[in-house]
Amino acid sequence: MPEHRHRIRVRYVESDQMGLAHHSAYVAWLEEARIEWLRTIGQSYRELEADGVLMPVIELGLTYKQSFRFDDEIALLTTAEVLGRTRVAFTTRFMLASQDEVRAEGRVVIAAVNREGRPQRIPAALVTILAS
Repeated sequence: MPEHRHRIRVRYVESDQMGLAHHSAYVAWLEEARIEWLRTIGQSYRELEADGVLMPVIELGLTYKQSFRFDDEIALLTTAEVLGRTRVAFTTRFMLASQDEVRAEGRVVIAAVNREGRPQRIPAALVTILAS
């Protein structure tokens, strides 16, 4: 699956007294990027959960290079990589929508588990899309 581009705008609630995007906002943005990536390939996160496939985050990393400010429009560029039968890594680059300079980068690894929290295989249809 090619890189997915999703745009957001830094909301006031996501900024601090200096008008800069707070570091905690990036975690929510990573989640939004991941869910939109899935939606783009025709996979609803809600449907995955309804089918008993839960996808908790088991690893998260962020690198901050330059700040965003309140009301900046940000482009989130996300790719996915299958790491095994039960894990997928999503990498997202954050940049101003009007520029090509990466200001932050995040990586999230999720694991497919059942309702009891036991690892399970990622659905075959999703693996096929992820591997293409």
